[in-house]
Amino acid sequence: MTTKDCEICGNEIPEESAICKFCGSPQRSLRRPVGPKANIRVINLEAGKPTVADATVRLEADILRAKQAGAKVVRVIHGWGSSGAGGKLREACRGYLGRQLRSRQIKGFVAGDDYSAATVAGRGLMSRHPDLRKSERSDAGNPGITFVEL
Repeated sequence: MTTKDCEICGNEIPEESAICKFCGSPQRSLRRPVGPKANIRVINLEAGKPTVADATVRLEADILRAKQAGAKVVRVIHGWGSSGAGGKLREACRGYLGRQLRSRQIKGFVAGDDYSAATVAGRGLMSRHPDLRKSERSDAGNPGITFVEL
């Protein structure tokens, strides 16, 4: 069975799925695939349960590929840790993004915890990238994701 990533939550679903079984969001028709020119990309760092070091290398490579493809925003799925107190992958991801921001390799990032139409950071990101509004309901306040503005 061929699979694809959900356009909203990034979970792997069957390619012919019209609705994601994880978040319930409608998927685009196969006649209009999400191609390399998509403005919003998903990087699922949880896939395959990598080590923190491997996930960081993958994050760096995937952000570079997204930039080269012309993406404007990346939704990074890193999880928030099985302890409920914040996982190592999340901390490493956000630490890496902070360094990238300081070296001006990215324009900015918004932690999922701070992402919603009710926050200044969330409103600002959605106003610059209106396609994000489609997933605001499922992404708002989600500590397991981070949005990166390229």
